[in-house]
Amino acid sequence: MREFLLILAGGISVFGLFIHMIRGRRLIVKPLLDAQIHAVPKATLEFSWNWGSVTMVVLSLGYLAPLWRADFLPLAMLATVYGYWLGALSFIAMRRGGFRVAQMPQWIAFWAASLCGLLAWGVL
Repeated sequence: MREFLLILAGGISVFGLFIHMIRGRRLIVKPLLDAQIHAVPKATLEFSWNWGSVTMVVLSLGYLAPLWRADFLPLAMLATVYGYWLGALSFIAMRRGGFRVAQMPQWIAFWAASLCGLLAWGVL
């Protein structure tokens, strides 16, 4: 059962990455880069967005790594905690920034993957 839940968490993380990269680049990054925001350099916005993508890849690999070697189970535990906090931070940023859920759907993927991770560890 633990393996299934970790595969599910990894799949949700990969889906979150897909939403972030494909949908988000068109809906969020392009308008931000086209806007005239003088306080924030455009390179900083692009870097932040790409770093979010790297983070989601790391989460996906953290959940899926124990399927290859049992020694990597602590990575999945770390990914569970990390995913939960990223979900919380994304949700707070969304609420403070006035974004709608459709504009920042990654937090749902973070929390759903964390829920699967918590179930895999028997916490819930």
